[in-house]
Amino acid sequence: MKPLLSIITINYNDVNGLEKTINSVINQTFQDFEYIIIDGGSSDKSIELIHSNIDRINYWVSEKDSGVFNAMNKGIKVANGTYLLFLNGGDVLNGDSALQDFISSPDFEGDIIYGDYKFDIGGKVYPDILTPLFFIKSSLPHQSTFFKSHVFDEMGYYDESYKIVADRAFYIKCFLRDKYKFKHINYPLSIFDLSGMSNHLNFKEKKDAEDERIFNEYFGLFYQDYKHMLALQSQLNYEKRQTVKGIWKRIINKIKLVCQFQ
Repeated sequence: MKPLLSIITINYNDVNGLEKTINSVINQTFQDFEYIIIDGGSSDKSIELIHSNIDRINYWVSEKDSGVFNAMNKGIKVANGTYLLFLNGGDVLNGDSALQDFISSPDFEGDIIYGDYKFDIGGKVYPDILTPLFFIKSSLPHQSTFFKSHVFDEMGYYDESYKIVADRAFYIKCFLRDKYKFKHINYPLSIFDLSGMSNHLNFKEKKDAEDERIFNEYFGLFYQDYKHMLALQSQLNYEKRQTVKGIWKRIINKIKLVCQFQ
């Protein structure tokens, strides 16, 4: 019988992160899912860990790949679920009832259903309404997004020429197609590991270059207008932040953010 969900975890030489992720997945109260692990040919104890949990893993492979999104595409090709969720090694779900809470939400509908992030301290809440400008300023939470499998069937897989931001490119491609329903659920589905490649300073220059390529490819001439708008907005925000009122508001907002995700 076809499962509602396929959870895909990729891993390479991160046995500690993988263990956290596996435990988070197999301990869920919601169990209508298959679990897929794509390992990049790890030489640490990752394979031993997989074998020790083999009764809870529906499919796994360990072989060399050409990068994060090549591994994710391998997972997509073998997935059988109605929805797909990518939970990479080191990322965990927000408690044992996270999947049940998310799926039982009255807002659980659509082709691309996204929740929020929780961090070790604080978190991030995403907007209900998306615009092109949003995707230039930010992206959606990959580890808190359910994709209907037919989206990949129709749109293709992740563009592996992007080594860091192929997920952002895929979101934008789907959004601009104006065919798929994006739906936000105000719930932090996963606890995001901020030590990942997309947030690491060593990869910032390459990430920025890939972002620039995405925006020029998908937004064309409009991208220059967006850049100008963002520059003006940034200047205005800076001026506001230097006032006493602005400083106090930042303090209050940080306190609220921390309290919200406790």
